[in-house]
Amino acid sequence: MTDYSTLMPGDAVVALRTLPRRVNAALGVVDEATEGRAHQLGADGVSAIEAILGATATLAVLEKGLSDVSILDDALLHPAVTNRRLRSIELSTNEPTEAVLEQFTERVTALADLAESIKGKDWSRTGVVADARVSALDLLRDAVEVGVDALAQVERIIASLR
Repeated sequence: MTDYSTLMPGDAVVALRTLPRRVNAALGVVDEATEGRAHQLGADGVSAIEAILGATATLAVLEKGLSDVSILDDALLHPAVTNRRLRSIELSTNEPTEAVLEQFTERVTALADLAESIKGKDWSRTGVVADARVSALDLLRDAVEVGVDALAQVERIIASLR
């Protein structure tokens, strides 16, 4: 398991910006064969499309939290920002692979753009979830972890279907 606790903002932005290309590469060329494979369930009962959609939804929650923390003092954050169990959502997996990849790319790009706009000491700004504080940098690190975990899950799923 990778330790993201020392990941710095610039490196996190680079990691986020590479995710769409890496997820695309994991899926391979999208044609009739890979379209079906992307929607097939892997060994863990999840399809590559579900993994990507789940990451996209989670990244939206983290982006909202990061945005709030970057502009509000002691921003009150949704509990899903720190509680992974609250991040599960109903996913529509009927979307074509290209549309799912486009959504993922847009979300990751928006998050990376937001991260690039935060400077210096603003990374230590915090938000509040229940009785806990979470920093802007912690949210960014969690976003990278979510994206990298989704990439690894997509790679495992596609490999299991070959």
